[in-house]
Amino acid sequence: MSHSLRRSLAAAIIPLMVVVALLQSRIDPTVRELNRGQKSGLVGLSNEFVLGPLLGMQQAVAGLLWVRADEFFHSGDYDAILPIVRMVTWLDPHQLDVYITGAWHLAYNFTDSNERSDRRYIPAAQKLLEEGDANNPQVYDIAFELGWQNTDKIKNYDRAEHWFEVCTRRKAADDTGRFNKPVPMFVWHQLAHALARQGRIDDSVEVWKRSLAMTEDKLKANPKDFSLRNVRDSERHNLELTLKREFSRYTHQIDWELDRKSGATVDYATGVPSPRDIYIFLSSSDVARRAAAFRAAGEPVPPMAVGQPQPPAIDPKWDTAFNVRPEFIAPKVLMPHGQFNVGDGARVTIRLQDEGWREKQLKEFSFNVDQSQTIMQDQHSVRAATWGRKIDMSKDPKMYSFSSPTYFLIFEFNPRGTSPFIQDRFGWSGEGMTDKHYLWVDESVSPPMRVIRKIYRITRNQVLGTDPITEADVVPNAEYARIQGQKGESGS
Repeated sequence: MSHSLRRSLAAAIIPLMVVVALLQSRIDPTVRELNRGQKSGLVGLSNEFVLGPLLGMQQAVAGLLWVRADEFFHSGDYDAILPIVRMVTWLDPHQLDVYITGAWHLAYNFTDSNERSDRRYIPAAQKLLEEGDANNPQVYDIAFELGWQNTDKIKNYDRAEHWFEVCTRRKAADDTGRFNKPVPMFVWHQLAHALARQGRIDDSVEVWKRSLAMTEDKLKANPKDFSLRNVRDSERHNLELTLKREFSRYTHQIDWELDRKSGATVDYATGVPSPRDIYIFLSSSDVARRAAAFRAAGEPVPPMAVGQPQPPAIDPKWDTAFNVRPEFIAPKVLMPHGQFNVGDGARVTIRLQDEGWREKQLKEFSFNVDQSQTIMQDQHSVRAATWGRKIDMSKDPKMYSFSSPTYFLIFEFNPRGTSPFIQDRFGWSGEGMTDKHYLWVDESVSPPMRVIRKIYRITRNQVLGTDPITEADVVPNAEYARIQGQKGESGS
């Protein structure tokens, strides 16, 4: 290309840009409203992306940036994705997938060499979603992701309930993009599950009944819709299952066929099964076995003559005989040896954190984390009443800096996050379990929750293996609760 032609083309670019900008505003007069809430195109952007936003092409630039982020993701360059997420949400605050994918990336993909996630990024993930929801208050998608992340990752079922409940007040978009459709039924289903995880079974049952009624109404208008029939059958199944489990755990233990989908034997209004199912005839050996269990627990033996219903599943309380002996077998390499008298598959949560750690509350989104902070969380499954495996934190100094002089090392079992077959013996809130040493009743929630928890206060020297961990380092549950601002008491 000749120099004169190059100069001519360069001279033509500027007036063409002005024309494009004027046309953009006339072609799309709603762009100003769509971009409400976004940051200036100049803030935090490199020069190559400044021109597009100035010409009113924020969405196009945002799309190109998101494609670039996908390339970084597939190449494993996770650190490069976060600034792009920030720029895209500034340029186009209505790209729902960017908020959702960015928050998932923050909460799940930053891990140590053993794939334990870096929980220091969770407050940033939550704040990014909250910002996205505030910029898109008419849609349910980001609120649903907030509910799901609190259910799956954080195990904060109270917060999950809040966001799922927010979703139910929103509308879904129809084929024309207008928000006039009811939200999908899975939103209601997750709300019911979040309530059950909090032990609020009556509230959960009411949500299942309401969901079932809504689906039945839809089926009246579309009786041959097989998708709706599947949703209706799932709701009936979950409603019946919840009622059966509530009755069996807290009223009379029943030998249910819990996965049977037929609902002929349960009253949907009360959860009470038919008399045929209530009265289980115990053999003499069954009576003797159950009576021995009550005596062992120090509880009075109820009537168990032939023809009497069985006591509820949570009676008598089951002694979990929980204990653990942790040791650092090398610098920053923890080896816990634990006992736990529960069924196989229950999971013990292990958390090592700075003594002064609190869940961070961000005023605004930032993906910068305090690199001096240490928080490690893992879960170990129980097999044959024992648990424990090596936790090596020595290979990830960026994630586990151990900058603090003291730490809390916490071993905990929370029945609200465990499997249903474990809850069938302990109840949704641990009503059927006890422990002579490490039971803590959390009264800050309703209904109160019984957890098993043993806590050590350890030093950096113990983390480095120069000093041993002993039982003198155990912190009473009441003292730990006082430090953390929790309300409750040790129980039996």
